[in-house]
Amino acid sequence: MRMKKCAMWVLVCALALAGGSSLEAMEEKNTKIYTVFASGGVQHFESKLLIPMTNKELLRKLQSECDGVDFVLGSSPHDIENIKENFDGVLTFGRLTRYSIALTGLPTIVVYNFPEFLHIPYGFFLSKGKILIACLDRANTCSPSISSSMFEDLLEKIKLIQVLKKMKQSRILAVTDGPLADFFDRGDIRNVYDGDIRQKKDRQQIFLNEIEKSLGVKVTKIGIKEVSSDEQIQNIWHSQNKKAEEIAKMWIAEAKEIKDTIESEVVKSAKMYLAMQILMEKYNATAIATHIRSLIKNPRPEDKVWPSLGDSEFQKSGIVACCQAHLNVVLTHMLAQYAFGRPSMMGDIIYEPFNDVSIVMHCGAPWNPHGGDDRVPYIIRDHAERSVRGHSKPGVGACSEVLFPVNEPVTIWRIDVLRKKILLHTGTTVSGYSLYKDFGYLMCRSKLVAKVNAKKIQRHVYEDKFGVHRTVTFGDYREKIKDLATLMGYEVIEEDK
Repeated sequence: MRMKKCAMWVLVCALALAGGSSLEAMEEKNTKIYTVFASGGVQHFESKLLIPMTNKELLRKLQSECDGVDFVLGSSPHDIENIKENFDGVLTFGRLTRYSIALTGLPTIVVYNFPEFLHIPYGFFLSKGKILIACLDRANTCSPSISSSMFEDLLEKIKLIQVLKKMKQSRILAVTDGPLADFFDRGDIRNVYDGDIRQKKDRQQIFLNEIEKSLGVKVTKIGIKEVSSDEQIQNIWHSQNKKAEEIAKMWIAEAKEIKDTIESEVVKSAKMYLAMQILMEKYNATAIATHIRSLIKNPRPEDKVWPSLGDSEFQKSGIVACCQAHLNVVLTHMLAQYAFGRPSMMGDIIYEPFNDVSIVMHCGAPWNPHGGDDRVPYIIRDHAERSVRGHSKPGVGACSEVLFPVNEPVTIWRIDVLRKKILLHTGTTVSGYSLYKDFGYLMCRSKLVAKVNAKKIQRHVYEDKFGVHRTVTFGDYREKIKDLATLMGYEVIEEDK
């Protein structure tokens, strides 16, 4: 995906044209990349047929393609501490006689100018982490398609620096009275692994501190106490709310059918959605993870409500919203949305080796898994977690059974902040309804089934360490995630390799 028109590097004339306050707002929003041209782009160039691209032309081309990036030109000697403090990334072109500018610890892209003499220490840079390598045809000697691919590759890598900048500007609201990681209370805590924090009393704060240190994301945690004391939310819950009724009717009209639940349960879900909107605004959040099952204290079974339908509605607008508050998964959703423009499914994962599939399941999933205005069919169902038995009665809840398309590539992945790892495997969607009897009534309502190398993947299963939840993003993003992991300083575990 190409990045269109760029508001670029900071020039003196921009100050005069934009005015101080406008420039400040731009600088807060834009990604600042310290840019170094260490050479002119070609060496010993004697061709009369080829016209090499100058540094000035290259910068202008980048400016026209990179929306929201300020390329700030720098030259030696570099003020490394100032760069680390005030920039989001580093971009260099050509041979570096001193490596310090590539070793700031910021996300960095080192570009080889083809066909210069190769004086870039690839192996050394890759061993240091947070450095990606790119290549540009500065002499215009390759075919147009190859030259274009090189430039597109560079644009995609620059976009990943933008993604990490956006993460630093993001704030998650976790609405739960439970733990923030799905491995905190799982497994055998007597048989621990290296780095296990499950027995530490301050494990939650350790986790939150590492999220902010690693990705810059701030997390606010509230629970039912804060929700039940919010007057606006309580007025919505205890009244016949017209807006909630309109939202519920829209969801039902867009659904393929409504099955095993009733309209009043969908209205309750719409009230939960409105409550989530209020809470996001109140706590200045850009993403929300909800693991409460009521908007009031001491609910009766028929008062229970789930965020599933509301999460899917948020996802239609590109807002990350997850049922349950497992932050590693929420952060993975955010990376997918920011990098690929696609909402993701969160769910428990199981592997079935004889059909060679991964199954990710939850009571709900995005209705637009390809992003934007794209839609896939869904059925509004009762919730598998309900405490009211039977169907189509008060208290059974509402969620969606998403009918995923088949024969499409998917990436099943999850970041692990504490261990600085990303687990991933890829597969192709298949119909679970053709593999398993009465599939719609097994486990959770939405189930994505992907053909994978299940036997290899099973070797990495360790719920005490990595939890039981994963993110599913439509598309094969293996290589881009590996590039993203490099810029983050994370290791990728390819579970199917």
